[in-house]
Amino acid sequence: MTKSTSKPRLGRGLDAIFNGLAIDEGGASIIEVSVDEIYPNPAQPRKNIDKKKIKELADSIRQTGLLSPIIVRKANTKYEIVAGERRFHASILAGLNKIPSIVKDVSDETAFKISLIENLQREDLNPMEEAEAYQMLINQFNLTHQDIAMCVCRDRSTITNTLRLIGLPEEVKQALRNRIITTGHARAILMLDNAGDQISLLNTIVSKGMSVREAEGAVSKIKKATPKKKMNVDPYLENISTLLSKRLSAHVMCLWGKTKGKIVINISSREEMERIAEKLIKPDMPI
Repeated sequence: MTKSTSKPRLGRGLDAIFNGLAIDEGGASIIEVSVDEIYPNPAQPRKNIDKKKIKELADSIRQTGLLSPIIVRKANTKYEIVAGERRFHASILAGLNKIPSIVKDVSDETAFKISLIENLQREDLNPMEEAEAYQMLINQFNLTHQDIAMCVCRDRSTITNTLRLIGLPEEVKQALRNRIITTGHARAILMLDNAGDQISLLNTIVSKGMSVREAEGAVSKIKKATPKKKMNVDPYLENISTLLSKRLSAHVMCLWGKTKGKIVINISSREEMERIAEKLIKPDMPI
């Protein structure tokens, strides 16, 4: 059986964006673009670049050259990076004056999707950058959770759970961005409703070096220690409930919503039901 020599694609998500067209350099023209004519995409999902990794990549480029061209799109007289920002910065650090580039004519939405998928595939994004990138796809391009899931080849539930991180207090978000805590820690923190409790738990996790399981245990303790909110009591309904309970010799609750109400009688047996029914129904009416 002949072994295939075809070049691996960058991923099903990228293919979906280009309607089945691979975006690697096979069959595409590569041009040398001056570094002065290239600039990063301001909407790049990754906000933090690991300088150590960029230096390592720059050292590799000095030795073997840039093996994979970056992808850019024409923007007036210059070129905006669509994919390959790390390679761009590393190439400058390596002393390159020109960078091999593939020019693609793509929309803002497609450019952002490509940049997001490239970072996800290379695991360059921290959890908050990933969540914020998904939120941007929703806000700017009206994508649904399912649309995003199809683009990045992940389950819709994964997208939804990641987006929940957006609701965390800023202190927790920053800890995620800096990789001080993990996504598992953040999900444990999300189990608490109060922002103050969430920040307090974050500080405890960091100071004690808690594992995710220990953080989840701390959440359980906090919930048990938090007194439950008492429901607003209507004195009028309470009085009626008490009178009916005495009259029927059973526990009765009178409840009222915005426009409707109900009377609930707790009964423990059929015999008790018959007894109460006899008191409620006229004596001359059969049960």
